[in-house]
Amino acid sequence: MNHQWKRTIVSFLVLTLMAVVCLSCTEETEEEAIIAIGEITDLTGPGAPGALPFHYVIQDLARYYNEEGLIPGVRIETVTYNTMLDPARDIPGYDWVRERGAQLVIAVMHTTAEILKPYVERDKIPLVVPVCTMDIVEPSGWLFCASCPPSYEVNTLLEWISEEHWDYGKGIPKIGFAGWREPYSVEEERAMREYCQAHPDKFQWDGGFLAPWGTMTWSGEVEKLKDCAYIGGFAYPTGSFIKEFRSKGHTATFIGTSGQPVYRGFFVDMCGWEALDGMLTTSANLWWNEASPMIDLAEELLREYRPGQAEEIIYAGSGYLAGYHGLYALLEVLRQAIEEVGAENLDGEDFCNTATEFRTAGPMWEGYPDWSFGQTKRYFVEHVRVYQWSAEVGDLTRVSDWLPLVK
Repeated sequence: MNHQWKRTIVSFLVLTLMAVVCLSCTEETEEEAIIAIGEITDLTGPGAPGALPFHYVIQDLARYYNEEGLIPGVRIETVTYNTMLDPARDIPGYDWVRERGAQLVIAVMHTTAEILKPYVERDKIPLVVPVCTMDIVEPSGWLFCASCPPSYEVNTLLEWISEEHWDYGKGIPKIGFAGWREPYSVEEERAMREYCQAHPDKFQWDGGFLAPWGTMTWSGEVEKLKDCAYIGGFAYPTGSFIKEFRSKGHTATFIGTSGQPVYRGFFVDMCGWEALDGMLTTSANLWWNEASPMIDLAEELLREYRPGQAEEIIYAGSGYLAGYHGLYALLEVLRQAIEEVGAENLDGEDFCNTATEFRTAGPMWEGYPDWSFGQTKRYFVEHVRVYQWSAEVGDLTRVSDWLPLVK
């Protein structure tokens, strides 16, 4: 009887051990399906004020999808390479993330995406970029833009200004542009100039000035544009231009596309709200002070995962929100592709095929228009809203409904 009891205990222990081993095997099996996303960005260079929030949201949404098991049997990992906004580091960065297993790549800076376009076409690796230029998305290929070309945003903003903002009792307004000679600014300046030339009854073109990369003093450009009613610009150099322009007592309204709100905190710290008051910028995502499932979840994740940084990231601007919208769409495309073919079979072509069918459907996209990629369409956004920078409230306030892009 005693031996029988011992045999029973031993059998029980063996079965328990086998169950633990099997459970471990199951866990290992589930963790073996890893999808690596490469991130090539600027963490410490001139673009860092706008790029860092994108970096945070890439980490946070990957963590959220993993913790919630939103892609069953798959764990998302990110591998990040810091270019310091040095174009010479873009290709080494691409090679570095690929060597570490990246199956998808995010190029946070549009300049990186333009450099890498022929390489991802060669390797058939999908490349996602938060902001894009027309050269990135045309001709269509392996690059997917989570926003839209700046020329479309410029056209849409100028049309809205002519219809809703400017008082033509004061005559036809002069308009100009100042920025660095880099792809996004080049496209913005060209679009603004061509719109004015096509609509001389709406705007008088007063000149576009594209300074060498890194320029931070603008005395010549300020003097040439001092009589403008509106002046366009893009991202980092806009801060120093506004500061110098206002110091001379000039009163133009500054305008910009979705890249401007990303730098909200940087502009406020450099220029102050009084200098920024009245600036008009488009945005493809709702603002922090607007209610929607997308905004609510973005802020919830930010405060849960980065409680010590949350207020600073919100103050910085729309980088976290813009990154969140684009990456959420990316991960939903990834989830749907894996549902179709399985994680073990996933390749770049599967992702591309799924992306061309993806639409902003479902409760998370409540409050947003119907957006999609397409067989030959590689930008996602089809509408923007206009926001005004208000010194009175110390924030951006929405001044338009969704506007279809003027192409």
